Amino acid sequence: MSFSMAKKFALQNLKANRLLEIPFVLSSGVMLILFNITASLVNNNYVRTRHQALPTLIKFGIVILAIFTFIFVQYAAAFWLKRRSKEFALYGILGLEKKHVGKIISIEFLILFAIIWFVGIVGGYIFGQLCFLFLNFLMRDVSGRLMDYHFSISALIDTTVLVVILYLIIIIGSGLRIYMSTPMELLQRTHKGEGEPKSRIIIMVVGFLLLVVGYGIALFVGGLLSSINYFFVAVLATILATYLLYATFTVFILKAQRNNKSFYTPKRFLSVSGLLYRMKGNAISLASISILSAGVIISLSTTIAIYSNYIKLGDSVMPREYRIAAGSENISNEAMAKKLQSLVESSVPDTSMIKDEYTTFDMTVAAVKTGNEISKYQRGSKANPIFVIASDLEGYNGRTHQNIKLDEGEILLGDNKNNKISDILKIGDRDFKVIKIDSIFPLEYSGVDGYSIVVKDMATLEFVRKALDGADINCSVYWDVDGVGDKEYEDTLVKLKDGIKNQLTGDGRSMYGVSSRSVMISNQYEVNGGFLFLGVLIGIIFLTGTVLITYYKRISEGFEDRGKYQIMKKLGLSDDLIKKTTDSQICLMFYGPLIVAAAHCIVASKIIFRLLGLFGVSDASLYMICLGGVLFIFALIYFVIFKLTSKVYTNIVR
Repeated sequence: MSFSMAKKFALQNLKANRLLEIPFVLSSGVMLILFNITASLVNNNYVRTRHQALPTLIKFGIVILAIFTFIFVQYAAAFWLKRRSKEFALYGILGLEKKHVGKIISIEFLILFAIIWFVGIVGGYIFGQLCFLFLNFLMRDVSGRLMDYHFSISALIDTTVLVVILYLIIIIGSGLRIYMSTPMELLQRTHKGEGEPKSRIIIMVVGFLLLVVGYGIALFVGGLLSSINYFFVAVLATILATYLLYATFTVFILKAQRNNKSFYTPKRFLSVSGLLYRMKGNAISLASISILSAGVIISLSTTIAIYSNYIKLGDSVMPREYRIAAGSENISNEAMAKKLQSLVESSVPDTSMIKDEYTTFDMTVAAVKTGNEISKYQRGSKANPIFVIASDLEGYNGRTHQNIKLDEGEILLGDNKNNKISDILKIGDRDFKVIKIDSIFPLEYSGVDGYSIVVKDMATLEFVRKALDGADINCSVYWDVDGVGDKEYEDTLVKLKDGIKNQLTGDGRSMYGVSSRSVMISNQYEVNGGFLFLGVLIGIIFLTGTVLITYYKRISEGFEDRGKYQIMKKLGLSDDLIKKTTDSQICLMFYGPLIVAAAHCIVASKIIFRLLGLFGVSDASLYMICLGGVLFIFALIYFVIFKLTSKVYTNIVR
C-alpha cells in the first residue's frame, strides 16, 4: 500500500471517528498546554531570578504532569483502539495486511499528535501569559508584567520531545496489538467489558479490611509524626479498597436485590438488571473517577487553605518590622543585648527614628508533656515531642505594650493548639502557677504542638533551660523605623548583618541573623502561592482525567445501549419506561463516584488537617470551609459534565 493511499484511508477514518478523536485531542492538548506552561515558567528568567523556591515547586509539577499525561494519553488511545477493533478486523477480512493497517494507524496518530502538539505550543504560550500573571498575583509580586514572559524555546523542545515519545509508545503498542490479534479476536474485543473478578467474596472482604485500615488511620491515628508516617499507607489502602469494592461489593448488593419481591416489577427488574450489567463492565473506570475526583477536591482544598491561612496571619508573623538576633556561648546576655542595641542605633542617622524597640531573651527546645508536667525530650523516645519557647517577662511586656508583673513561682503560658491548660505546670523540680495568655508561637513552629512560656526573670529562664536541657539563650531586638525608605533601609540591613557577623566572630558566636517582616511575608507568599499554583495545576490534571474517563464511558455505554434500546422497543416496552430505567441507571453510575469521593474527602479531613499544621494552618473551620466550597463547586462542574455527556449519549442511542 502506497503512502498516498494509506493517507486517504487515514483521513477518511479521522472524519468518521471524530466523536472519539475530539476528546482525545482536547484532553491531550490540555495536558500538553499545562506541561508547556510549567516548562516555560521554570525556564523563565524573571521567575528564576525573583523567586528562589518557586522553580523547585514547578519542577515537581512538571514531573507530575509528565506522568499523568502519559497515563491519560495511553488510556484515551487504548479506548480509541478498542472501539475501532471491529473496523480493524474488517480490514483483515477484506484482505488488508496487518502492516497496512499499522501504516494507516500511524498516519492517523501522526495527524492527531501534530494537532495536539500545535495546541500545546500555541495554547501554552497564550494561557502561559495568564498563568504568569496569576502566579505573580498569588505571590503578591506587582512588578511582574507580560513583557517578562517570553516565548520559551527550551519549553518548545521539551514539549516536542514529550509528544514524540508519546507518539512512538502508542504506535508501538497499537502495532503489537494489531499484529498479535486475529480478526475474530478483534471483533470480540469491542464488546469485551472489564468483567467480574473470580473469588469475589474473598476480594470483597480484603477490600473492606483495606477500607477499615485506611479510614482507621485517618480517624484514629494521633500526633503529627504518626500522621506523616501513616498518611500514604492510608491513601494507598483507601485507593485499593475503592477498586476492590467497586468490582465486588456493588455487584454483590445488586445481586442481593433479586431476593426482594419488588425486583420482579417491570421498572425494578429492568433497572437492577441493567445496572448489574453496567457495574460488571465499568467498575474499574468508576473507581478511577472516584479516586480522581477525590484528588481534585483534596488538592484544591488543602492548597487554598494554606494560602488563605497566610493571608489571615498577615502582620502577625513578626511583632515589629525588623529583627536582629544572636546567640553566644562566651558572652553575657547583658553584653549581647548592648551590642545588638548598638547595631540597631547605628543603622539610622538619628536614634529618634527608631520606634517601638524592645529587647527579649528566649530559648527554644523540644520537650515532652505528660499530664501537668513538661520534661526534657530523650532522643529515640517514641513520645511525640512538643516545642517550648520560653522568654523573659520584660521582653513580653515590650512586645505587647503591657506592664504585667509576676510573683515568684508564676509564669504566663499559651499554646498554639488550644489544648487544655491546667492551673499548675511542673518543670524540673518546681511547680509554677499558670496565668493563661494567647500563644505567641512563631510561624515556623506553628505546625507542631507548642507552648510559649513567659517567666519572671533571667534566673528563672536559665532554670527552665537547664531543666529541659535546652540550647543557649538567644537575644533579639525588634524595632520599627520612621523616616527611611524601605529600599534604602534594605541596603542598611545587609550592612547590619555584616556588622553583627564581624562583631561576634571572636565571641564564640553560635547563631546570628537580621530579618524583616516584609521580606518574610514576601517569601511566604512565594512558597504558599507556589503551593496554590501547584494545587490548581494538579486539580486541573485530575479534572481532565475525570472528564476524559467519564466521556469515554458514556460513549461506550451509548454504543452498547443502542442495540439494547432497539431490542426493548421490539419487545413492546414503552419509550417512557425504557427512558426511566435507563436514566436511573445512568444517574446512579454517574453520581456514585461523586458520593464515594466526598466520603473519602470527609473521612480524610482529620488527618489532612493535622498535616496542614506543617504549613501553619491551625484553624479547623478554615479548612472545612475550603473543603466544603471546593466540594460544592466540583459537584456543580460534575453536574455540567453529566449534562454535556448525556447529550452525546442520547444522540448515540437514538
